[in-house]
Amino acid sequence: METNNPPIKTLADFRQATMELDNVYSLFSKSCGLSEAEYWSLLFIYEGVATQTQISDRLFLSRQTLNSAFKQLRRKGLIWLEPYEENQRSKQAFLTDEGRIFVEKHVVQMHWVEERAWRRMSQEEQAALTKLTRKFSEFIQQELTTSKADTSA
Repeated sequence: METNNPPIKTLADFRQATMELDNVYSLFSKSCGLSEAEYWSLLFIYEGVATQTQISDRLFLSRQTLNSAFKQLRRKGLIWLEPYEENQRSKQAFLTDEGRIFVEKHVVQMHWVEERAWRRMSQEEQAALTKLTRKFSEFIQQELTTSKADTSA
C-alpha cells in the first residue's frame, strides 16, 4: 500500500519516521490515562505475562520504572500482586475485575487498531519491516558496545 510520504533517503528521515511511530504508540497510553509502562504492563498481564521481571525484560525497562508503574496500577485498582508459593520474593500480577474491564474497553481496542493497521501491509512488507528494524537495532547495539570498549581502553 502506497502512502503520500516522501521517500526515506537519510538517517534523519528514518529518525523522523521512528519518532512519528513512537508518538503514535504514546497516544495509545495517553488515550486511556496511563503511562506507557502502565499501558504495556496491563496488556502483557492480560496476555498472561505475570511477573515484573518478565514484563521488564519484554519492555526493555528498568525494574525501578516498572515497579513504579505497578504501584500506580495497584493504586488505581487495576492489578493485584500475589507471591508465588515456591518463591515468596517473586510476585505474580493479576488484573482485578475493574482492571479486566478497563483493559478490554481501552487497551484491547487499541491493540485491534494496531492489528488492523498491520494487516493493511502485505506479508512481505510485514516481514521486511520486522527484519530490518531488528537488524538496525542489532547494529546500533553493536556500535554502542564498540564505542564503550573504545572509550574504556
